[in-house]
Amino acid sequence: MEEATKVLETAYEKVKENPFDPNTLDEKRREWISAIAETCESQKAVTTALITCFIKKMTDQGQDIRLHRKEFVGGYSARVFDTKYITPFLKKRFPRIAMKESGWLSRSIEQPHPFTLDFPGKVRDERVKYCFLHILNDIEENNADAEKYLQALFTLLLQKFTEIRTILEGVTFPKEIPIDPIIECLKSHFFHKYSSAGASKLPVIAMYSLYQLMMEGSTRYQNKTLKRLRSYGSPDIHAKAIGDIEVVDEAGEYFEVVEIKHDIPISEGIMQDSYNKFRKTSIRRYYLLTTAEPYIREGEEIQVENLKQKIKNEHGCEVIINGIIPSTKYYLRLVKTPSQFMETYTNNLKEDKEVKGEHLKVWLDVIEAIRNPP
Repeated sequence: MEEATKVLETAYEKVKENPFDPNTLDEKRREWISAIAETCESQKAVTTALITCFIKKMTDQGQDIRLHRKEFVGGYSARVFDTKYITPFLKKRFPRIAMKESGWLSRSIEQPHPFTLDFPGKVRDERVKYCFLHILNDIEENNADAEKYLQALFTLLLQKFTEIRTILEGVTFPKEIPIDPIIECLKSHFFHKYSSAGASKLPVIAMYSLYQLMMEGSTRYQNKTLKRLRSYGSPDIHAKAIGDIEVVDEAGEYFEVVEIKHDIPISEGIMQDSYNKFRKTSIRRYYLLTTAEPYIREGEEIQVENLKQKIKNEHGCEVIINGIIPSTKYYLRLVKTPSQFMETYTNNLKEDKEVKGEHLKVWLDVIEAIRNPP
């Protein structure tokens, strides 16, 4: 194990066993690191960059960690260091805040300017930018301990990601829940104005949860297999997928697939893109669902219908276009007990690594009326 990885793992295991007390930091330092932890899901690049700087300092005391590019006099390649050590660690230990490759792929971080207090990078949250730069300034100008900062951050991150999951593990629902209140909960969850990215995954998880239940009791899906949800970090072309939710037959051939768009009406172009994905398969049914209303782009209704018929005649696949809400309402009538769906969806939200803490907290809020009716 290389030194940087060892330092990361050691720090993680240490605070997991004995959490660092952020109160041992003075008030300003505590406020700075708390601001980073609180916004880590919406400011992943900044969080990644900060951890990169901590580890670089801990493994190379003589390096000025503000000089994050090799072309700077006395600088180093923070992007290479991050790509090799930090992001792989985050994918393993804190997947909800891990970048695809590196925090330095973000324009807010990659600026050709040292991380000094006058750094011009446009971080969306000015408070986070302020805290990030002042932490690095504190380490370099005041000899503040990078290890203590790291332990405080890891402690706060662990608390953040375990607290909400623990609450969700104890969630129970009444045995009988009408369908309409469930639909209202889903609408509130899908269409909430989130500060974190990733809300487009929520309707996918909801529909996947319904398929999990339908696979158990429907003759249509007898001897069929529901494939695991793929990560949004894996593009279709690389994952060899043709949709978000995929059901295959005994031979592993596509049987039924669902592609879900969030806030985007289905257009002729979207249909054609989907057809290009599945035209070489023997799939029988392909759903194109969206959270947008109307669910077909205005002015393209005729073109969409014509393309549906062309695909049916040319390929044999039935393409079904609908809104996610009416489709969900229909499928809820097919499951044995709608309350089962609520339990399954809640569990899938908790387990999915791309669902953010903010999404989980909002879900807890919107289901309160169902769980504890007046």
